Amino acid sequence: MQKDFHYYAVYQLAKLAGFSISDSETIAFASQYVDDSTESEPIMPFPDQHFDTVRTAHYNLGAFDWDVQKKIYMPFHFLPTAIRWQAPANFSYCTAPAREGDHTQLSHMLFDAAVKETNKRFRLIRIGVAIHTIADTFSHFGFSGRHHDENNVGKIWHAKKDGGWDLQFFESVVVDMFVPRIGHVEASSNPDYPYLKWRYTNGNGRRKTRDNLKYSLNAVNYIYKRLKSAKTPALPLTELDQDHPNDYRQIKSLLGKNGSLDRRIKRWKRYTNATEYKKVAWRQAALKGDVKWDDMSPSERKIHTRRLEGKVNFDNSKWAYFHRAALKQRGLVRGWIN
Repeated sequence: MQKDFHYYAVYQLAKLAGFSISDSETIAFASQYVDDSTESEPIMPFPDQHFDTVRTAHYNLGAFDWDVQKKIYMPFHFLPTAIRWQAPANFSYCTAPAREGDHTQLSHMLFDAAVKETNKRFRLIRIGVAIHTIADTFSHFGFSGRHHDENNVGKIWHAKKDGGWDLQFFESVVVDMFVPRIGHVEASSNPDYPYLKWRYTNGNGRRKTRDNLKYSLNAVNYIYKRLKSAKTPALPLTELDQDHPNDYRQIKSLLGKNGSLDRRIKRWKRYTNATEYKKVAWRQAALKGDVKWDDMSPSERKIHTRRLEGKVNFDNSKWAYFHRAALKQRGLVRGWIN
């Protein structure tokens, strides 16, 4: 999944589930920020006090490190299905789509844990972080967050409009040869395009066909129901197309349209009227100083972040709550799969 789903679709689903515009934006921002938080340096919001940030996204060769795989990929993007130590003989690191009503799945357990949070702002942000991970189960299934042959992808084809298949030479040959077998890296971004129908050969030589639109709609229904249950537990868990048929048709149409991410986001903006997502917004609200450190080298960022200070309401800021929410989710998942 990409920003069009993690932020804009989640925002609309939260609204349709009964959350206010403000609360829907909080949930959606937390959901998208999971893909943007490359923050790992401690902050000193006040003299002689440390605040540890939690990195939930990773884009470089550090991904080869098992510590990164178990701290970032598995807790936030490639969630295993079940508790490892309860049935180790049947355990798999591979992600599977969240299933309605299956209380043994980690995705279900993550959402339940978030909903039990008593502080309203913290609850909304924990829900958003959990939703990101749940959404990814519908696009990342069949892959794992570790470096392993189970993530091997050979030839890749895209479905043609005439019903045939178009071999993707670059992804099939170049990507397969030069990128690590972590997550869906060898599959490139194909799992994340909601409109795409594609197929690939896996490490066992088996051909797998994926209809991303089908699974994206499954994600829409699952997330809508979970948000609805969180907002108004007494209401029956009816399908989105029953509660909001016009919106369901619009969402299905948007998910099914191809194009660049920017083009897809423009369509979602017109439909949702959501506030534009700006990844530094929560940082700016929490910290004094220049918060645009994303393009700095690790050494530069370490020096830069030492100069930052927390604003008066730092500990109740959404940015601080996000990092606490990520820390809680990471701890839960690591405990379940350890």
